[in-house]
Amino acid sequence: MSTPLMRRLRYIVWPPSEPELADAGRAGEVAIAKARLVIVALLFLAGLATLIRHPLDVSGRFALMVTTGGLIVGAEILRRARRGAAGRALGLTATLFDISVASVYHVLLFLGGDADTALHSRATFSLYILAITATALRYDGRLVRIAGLAGIVQYLSIIGWASATGLAVDAVGRFYGDATLGGQFEEVLILLTATLLGSVIVERARVLRLSGIRDPLTKLANRSYFYDRFEQEIRRAARNKRPTSVAMVDIDHFKHINDDYGHAAGDFVLQRVASALRKSMRGSDLVARLGGEEFSILLPDTPLDAARSKLEAMRAMLKSERIEIANGASVQVTISAGISAWPDDGADATRLLEVADTRMLAGKRAGRDTVVAAD
Repeated sequence: MSTPLMRRLRYIVWPPSEPELADAGRAGEVAIAKARLVIVALLFLAGLATLIRHPLDVSGRFALMVTTGGLIVGAEILRRARRGAAGRALGLTATLFDISVASVYHVLLFLGGDADTALHSRATFSLYILAITATALRYDGRLVRIAGLAGIVQYLSIIGWASATGLAVDAVGRFYGDATLGGQFEEVLILLTATLLGSVIVERARVLRLSGIRDPLTKLANRSYFYDRFEQEIRRAARNKRPTSVAMVDIDHFKHINDDYGHAAGDFVLQRVASALRKSMRGSDLVARLGGEEFSILLPDTPLDAARSKLEAMRAMLKSERIEIANGASVQVTISAGISAWPDDGADATRLLEVADTRMLAGKRAGRDTVVAAD
């Protein structure tokens, strides 16, 4: 059973991510994927050099096999990230993969008899730090925390395994005293610090980015961000051959609300309408305030008829509720909307917005409180 306390705790531990940060997360995923390929390629070359010098070295062969697999997985992650498939699943998979690469490298060092490097090399241990802090580029603090937890669990598991199997004993037979779970306080503290630092970086970057792409009054996306995102979605629609719709929405007789009740009441109505629009749409849809009382809604993977049904439901819902403003007064709000869809109504974002705006104006001329989806 979900209680308010449980929901609050879930929000603290796993807060929802803002849809407006998805594009930044995709760009970060591509950057991480490129860096990952370079690092794994260097590890591959190091393993290849070791195998050339010592052809019978078992650990060298194993390292070469593992890094070859890492190159294949890394290349696939980069391919998916470039295609814009960097959603939650890909971000989580890539995060765990990066941490696991550091862990596999530690395991290979132990198997190769190089326990000293595995236990004491700051360069080797820094692979965990790099994997955790790089996760911040995904603009998702949840993934940073997962990376930190996975790093701690995997590292301590390796130390426990090496201690139990005797792999932490060097060729002379000297046992490293810190190769025990109780001797890893410093390492765990470093990983926790890296996780905290990554979380702070994500939070700061999140605030700065959202302040630049959101309308300060309604907290919806602003005009500039909407146009950029719309062009991206059109390219994706053309690549995947999927319909994409866009709607222009205008509040009817909004000037009368400002004139009769004041601009403070008008701002409140704008906020209420913005909230209703946002709540009625999917997480993948984008609602933006273009200026004044005009909004726009981007509906990816949505044909024209489905978009019209959504806007009709929204129009009816807004009309059925009165918005209470100052001094006990209330107003009834109606909207006029025009919809266009790729590819039937246009091949680019500019043309589609022109068609949607023309249809919205036609609805206003026809008496307002309507949704127009055809000329």
